[in-house]
Amino acid sequence: MEIVVAVLGPMMGGLISLVVFVNKKNGEFMTSEFNRIHQSVTTIDKKLDNLQLDVVKNYVTNDQLTNHIKSEENWHVRFGEEMSEMRNEVTTTRVIVDRMWMDYQNQGKM
Repeated sequence: MEIVVAVLGPMMGGLISLVVFVNKKNGEFMTSEFNRIHQSVTTIDKKLDNLQLDVVKNYVTNDQLTNHIKSEENWHVRFGEEMSEMRNEVTTTRVIVDRMWMDYQNQGKM
């Protein structure tokens, strides 16, 4: 019996020491991972705060957007009118060139 106690005693002591050691390492690992997660969340929080500030700095009011849209619409109307004028000028020039060509062709027949 003493031999059993002499063999099992150190084995049980070693086993208990191993369990305590593993639990301590697991606790340290969990603590370091929770700290890493906390740092990541803090970093994300700071980035969100910066994003909110950037959005506020670059925010366009409804009046500014409406004015921009109206100026774009006016530009498109002016551009359309200028294209119509150019089309009319090209048509007029084509008629004049056609008449000149007809006159040139008929010049030798008269």
